[in-house]
Amino acid sequence: MTTSDWIALGSAAATFLGVVVALVAIWLQIRKMNQQLTIQQFSDYTKRYQEIILRFPEDINTPTFRVNGHASYESLMRNMRAYFDLSYEEWYLNGRGLIDGRIWDAWEDGMRAAMSKPAFRQAWSIIRTDTSFGREFEAFLDGLHRPRP
Repeated sequence: MTTSDWIALGSAAATFLGVVVALVAIWLQIRKMNQQLTIQQFSDYTKRYQEIILRFPEDINTPTFRVNGHASYESLMRNMRAYFDLSYEEWYLNGRGLIDGRIWDAWEDGMRAAMSKPAFRQAWSIIRTDTSFGREFEAFLDGLHRPRP
């Protein structure tokens, strides 16, 4: 090999190494950006959830709570609708593979906990009579009050 061949080979190797380093840097940036987007998405949904939950009556988690006839029925139902809309959005995003599995598990556990309470089951039975979320989501939500398989 001549000197110019060695120079050409060294130049090609340096170029290849530069491309590899650039690709790794891009991959790391994309990974970090995805992590930040996941955190942002989780934070946004958590904030919306908290805003809804804070507007519920203090006694909503009691076993004797009754939606019908409650003093704040209209406000309660407006917030229940917001809660079920939010739950639908989360379910929809998960079904499209747009949510991290661990985040979905946390959200699903939260929905399961909510549906274990009489107030949420009562509100859901009222809301589903005048609002359609689609059979799949409705079946999913109906199944949440049962223990996990």
